[in-house]
Amino acid sequence: MALPSDYREQLLAKLAERKVRPICEICGQNNWAVIEQAVSIQITDISGAYRLPPPQIPCAGLVCNNCGNLRLFVLGALELLPGQPSGGEK
Repeated sequence: MALPSDYREQLLAKLAERKVRPICEICGQNNWAVIEQAVSIQITDISGAYRLPPPQIPCAGLVCNNCGNLRLFVLGALELLPGQPSGGEK
């Protein structure tokens, strides 16, 4: 998935706008690295049915530079999916 060149800035602005607390819940530091590519969470079908490719949820990832804690935020919920309308339009 191609993300815009200003992805990092857009992500941090959206998180600030939504009042996401910057302090790491594990170590108490505020020292994050943004993963510059989308991180996908694969959805597993426990019925045993397999689909290729499996459904996925594209996420933004941040890693605490102190303790390694990983935070994931759903790109669609933050209105950051490429081509997605913004401002609550669906």
